[in-house]
Formats: sequence, structure tokens, C-alpha cells
Amino acid sequence: MLKEHIVRFDARVTVTITGWPAWLRVPMLAVTFIGQPVCLIIFAVLVALVNLNNHMLVLAVAAALGAMLMNTALKHFVHRTRPDTLYVSNMYFKSSSFPSGHAFGGAVVLGLLAYLAAVYVSAALALLFVLLIINIGVSRIYLGAHYPTDVLAGWALGSAFLWLIIGVFHP
Repeated sequence: MLKEHIVRFDARVTVTITGWPAWLRVPMLAVTFIGQPVCLIIFAVLVALVNLNNHMLVLAVAAALGAMLMNTALKHFVHRTRPDTLYVSNMYFKSSSFPSGHAFGGAVVLGLLAYLAAVYVSAALALLFVLLIINIGVSRIYLGAHYPTDVLAGWALGSAFLWLIIGVFHP
């Protein structure tokens, strides 16, 4: 019964988001590119460089690598197939769908940037990082790479991992 609700939810949200205008494809591709692991590691290193603090470098890189490892393990355990879309068939690196690695990694790394921005810079900059996290997840649905529940799970698990990191390393 729960599976039926998930399938209906995924279908409704997917139809809505994939029905958005075609001109959004290029911006969505750009945003999804930002959520790739390589880009997120670059963001993690930038966190450290902005702080000029070895502790932050270790924290940021550990957060990025930890997120990638945890996400890979979850994908292997759950092994949900991706949507049957042209985008997925053209993907260079094939992996399972659940949870979304882009949403998971974005929540951890960009969430850490948002947290640090809120604490040390400004709430406005923190909000921009949060909006980027949201847009990365939405781009994965728009492009057909993930189901909405994959993205929601990525955000939830990534946020939990982020708060664990903040609580341990930066209380």
C-alpha cells in the first residue's frame, strides 16, 4: 500500500515538473552540473580556502567524501532503478536511483556552505546556497534522472548527515 502511494506521488510530481517549459533545460543542465561530485568537492575546498583554516579543510573534504561514500552504500543497498528516460539512457556513469546523490551531496556540502555563510557572512548568502540545493534536486527530476522521492530522500539524509557533522566538528 505504501508503495502505491509513493508511485502515485512520484508520478504526479514528475508530470508537473517535467511539464515545465523546454527553455529551462539548459539552466537545469547547468544546475545539475553544479551538483556533480567533482563540483561539490571543489565547493568543499573553497569552504576551507575562504576560512583559511586547516580544520575547515578537513571538515569540508570529509563531509564531501563521507556524503559520497554513504550515498554509494545506500544506492547499492536499495538498488532502485532510475526512470526510463532519454537522459538516463545517455548517462555516462550508471548507478541506482535512490537516493539522489546530487541532492544528498548538495545538502551536505552546500548545506555546510550555507551554515558557515549564515554564521560568518550573511543570511542572504546562506539563502542563496539553500536555493541552489533546492534547484539541484529539482533539476534531477526535470531532466528525468530521478524520481521525486529519490530527491526528497537525498535531501533528508544529506541534511541529517550535515547536522551530524556540524554537531561534531563545529558545535
